[in-house]
Amino acid sequence: MGQPSLPLHDCPPAPQPLPPPAQVGAVATGGCQVRCAGCKMVLTVLPGLTEFVCPTCQLPQMLPPELMRSTQAQAQAQQQRSAPAHGIDPTKIQLPCVNCKAILNVPHGLSRFNCPQCLISLAVDLSKIGQVLPSVRPPLPPEEVNEVAIEVEREEDEGGLAGETFMDYRPSKLSIGPPHPDPIVETSSLSAVQPPEPTYNLKIKDDLESSKALSCLQIETLVYASQRHLQHLPNGARAGFFLGDGAGVGKGRTIAGLIWENWQHGRRKALWISVGSDLKFDARRDLDDVGATCIEVHALNKLPYSKLDSKSVGVKEGVVFLTYSSLIASSEKGRSRLHQLVQWCGQFDGLIVFDECHKAKNLVPEAGGQPTKTGEAVLDIQARLPQARVIYCSATGASEPRNMGYMVRLGLWGAGTSFADFREFLGASGNLLFGMYVCRTLSYKGAEFEDVEVPLETT
Repeated sequence: MGQPSLPLHDCPPAPQPLPPPAQVGAVATGGCQVRCAGCKMVLTVLPGLTEFVCPTCQLPQMLPPELMRSTQAQAQAQQQRSAPAHGIDPTKIQLPCVNCKAILNVPHGLSRFNCPQCLISLAVDLSKIGQVLPSVRPPLPPEEVNEVAIEVEREEDEGGLAGETFMDYRPSKLSIGPPHPDPIVETSSLSAVQPPEPTYNLKIKDDLESSKALSCLQIETLVYASQRHLQHLPNGARAGFFLGDGAGVGKGRTIAGLIWENWQHGRRKALWISVGSDLKFDARRDLDDVGATCIEVHALNKLPYSKLDSKSVGVKEGVVFLTYSSLIASSEKGRSRLHQLVQWCGQFDGLIVFDECHKAKNLVPEAGGQPTKTGEAVLDIQARLPQARVIYCSATGASEPRNMGYMVRLGLWGAGTSFADFREFLGASGNLLFGMYVCRTLSYKGAEFEDVEVPLETT
């Protein structure tokens, strides 16, 4: 492939990577790196700046004299070649992918990444940025300090990647709600994709702003999931949403917020499917936390197989909580839980939450295997309730594309898409989750560990 004329280009040769955080004061593209005198976080200071404020601990500080001369000498040359940060987030550059032409939000200092839209490997060519972006920008205030990529080395798991790059996360197009109580990051590849414009107005917005029960990023999920549920796929089924946040981000409370939002719109029935019956108490707690104390939670395993809305059972509305084991269960007389749920839902456009949805991942097994009953049941209930508002919720649901066979409501394959069926989608290994997927995780910034050797005694 010839040398393209845009600032993002296919790799071969790798640009010089950023120095590791331990190399304090090393000069990198876009400035020099220093360690904050207060919180010890590694910061990238823009060329020409000698005084700045740490964005984490707000401590005003000044560059050491030996670095002042270096950065001042670089300032003029850097102004000619550095790219302006457009949009809401000043720590990122908007650049087009040379392959699919998608506009990507590229964090400053990130030299290489995969395009989240077409998955092509890209590298930032600073010498060509001026060809697509204006070369002059107003000077940034001293408080503007570039974000720093956090290199997290983690053990490889099922389909995981070791050494993935993470960026500090904050909602880029919404400013509702308090900050999340813990630092949150997302992968640099997801960070490079601009989310769609939020157009959905939450009915519970005022309640959430006064109670502060949900953080800004949890409210962001409510908006994008509700917005996604207003769309329909080419086959007529309602579009679904994939909540892929990691452990500790608060998926349960986010689900409760979605149930409460739908309740306010008159959708008084919801199915919450999870991995254990005891999690029903967590669901009750999460609903109470968001103010939905009036919504009852019914444990399906405590109910008979007769009609749920009959006089004898009396479940007219609320949340029916069940496990994946219950979903495939049937009575001695042949009555199935799945049929019972479909009958209760009727003309249903409420929520179906597949919590820990990776339990259905073996719908499309490897060669020689058979699909599991759980995967088939998850697929079946979606087919029987085409207007249901589906939420897939799992931190590991997309670790391998092969495990996504039950996620039919994402609209990644089938009529009106680029892939005729799921197997064709698998062959392309696409991950085109624009506007239908969020995946944030807790940051390990500030975490410490110690290797302890324990001698083993023989007896």
